[in-house]
Amino acid sequence: MTSSWQSDFVAEADSWRARLGELGFSDDGDRLRGDLPWRHPVRGLVHARIEVELTARFPFTAPDVRVLDSGTSMQLTFHIDRPASLGVDGNLCLWDAATQPVEFAPWREPQAFLDRVRGWLEQTAVRWPDDDVCDLERYLLRDVNTLVLYDADRLAGKAGLFKTAPGPTPRTIEVTEKRRPGVIAPRGPQQLHSKDRGLAWVDDLGEVQSPPREWADVEHALKRTGEVARLIALGAVGYLLLRYSRNGHAAVLAVAVQRGVPTPTIRACESADTSMATRSMRAGETAAELADVRIAVVGVGALGSFAADILFRSGVRRLTLIDGERLRPGNVVRHLAGSDDVGNYKVMAVMSRLAATGFDVGKVKLQNQDLADLGEAVELVKTNNVVLDATAHARASSLLATAANITGAGTGHTVISACVQREGDIIRADRFPLRHGEQHLPALISDPIGAGMREAGCGEPVSRTPPAAVIAAADLACRMVIDQATRQCTLPASMADIRQPQTEPPFDQLGLLTPTPVAYRTDR
Repeated sequence: MTSSWQSDFVAEADSWRARLGELGFSDDGDRLRGDLPWRHPVRGLVHARIEVELTARFPFTAPDVRVLDSGTSMQLTFHIDRPASLGVDGNLCLWDAATQPVEFAPWREPQAFLDRVRGWLEQTAVRWPDDDVCDLERYLLRDVNTLVLYDADRLAGKAGLFKTAPGPTPRTIEVTEKRRPGVIAPRGPQQLHSKDRGLAWVDDLGEVQSPPREWADVEHALKRTGEVARLIALGAVGYLLLRYSRNGHAAVLAVAVQRGVPTPTIRACESADTSMATRSMRAGETAAELADVRIAVVGVGALGSFAADILFRSGVRRLTLIDGERLRPGNVVRHLAGSDDVGNYKVMAVMSRLAATGFDVGKVKLQNQDLADLGEAVELVKTNNVVLDATAHARASSLLATAANITGAGTGHTVISACVQREGDIIRADRFPLRHGEQHLPALISDPIGAGMREAGCGEPVSRTPPAAVIAAADLACRMVIDQATRQCTLPASMADIRQPQTEPPFDQLGLLTPTPVAYRTDR
């Protein structure tokens, strides 16, 4: 039985095929074939012969299309899958995967589809002059199991033999340090010392004009072809790490290589740069600015642990973590850390998770004692640009708010107090001290936690706040912290996300709530 949505897609595919038939394409029920006129830059108007196939993925992906005859003599280079002569149909790559949602997909209109194929042929004829897509892996057979890791900064400007080591997880290989100069030769009949096996050859291909599709193409591009071929034949070189560029965009092609007769066999591997520059690419535009800002997180329980993680991943390096409690098994469901950290102080547990990102934690400070008095709170505020209060503890929050007011609005040192109220119905963040003309949202008294919600051996009642509310609160808190730390000062003194409307106004409306009116600010 066919569902209505299936019938709709089948009808669209049938209509698409019929409209292509009206444009002169023959249809054998499986594939459509026809002529496509296009303009060659030298020979003028020529006619290509193409083959089109609608797959079960249509209309969510474009129809497959292959060039049977380009209508003139030219090499098909980029944006084409491996050709049929190597065992895979040579489908043209007409759109990238993230072009548009299916509702606006241009290939659903046959004429627009053919125009795209025509443009592909015209770009191929002029060798894709403005193209900067770096995806040489797609043109080779693939080793889908292996990931090759390398540090682009450490390899910059270097070439030759490098050592390799097992990566952090199975089927990962890491290119490490340069091998010391020396002759590699068999110890016995075709035997190498273990340290001379599985090495990587690092080289530069420069600006690539045509993608490699087999060993001969790679061999032709290498600078020391004879030496590399000899080392592969010995079994010394197991990987090639080849830097290249396209229109100024730099990339790396990693290739697993095995000796063979008459030529080596090669397979492209997925590769990834481990350098700090690449690790920081997704940290946000303010990452560099946050690197030298001093931020303290007081309370690294549920909310505070995720906030500390977000801030560290966003670029904060001068981070101070303060909490006197140990991690308990019951904490883990709402905490950044896992069961392997149970028993450690929470600050140590969070530190281990920060270190796992691979970034330097050398400037992160830990204090496994709670704030003792107002004097200590004032000193903490004065020595940090922003203090995040994530304690959910009335006494600690009062200490920090008072310390912020003592320090004063003109100093640029602030406290952000964040909390989850009413078991996740409301998440809230407030900034202290207030600027001229500002006000906070009114206080909302939290309902008492039920007496039955207690964990054995833990004196405090246990809230049923779900993990999602904790993470959302950490996000809200970090927005306000980063706004202050970067001196943007665009956010109001209070922000509350009403996830479940309450009976008390103004908390009776779903959504983000801020004080009204938002007053002007003078200390930007």
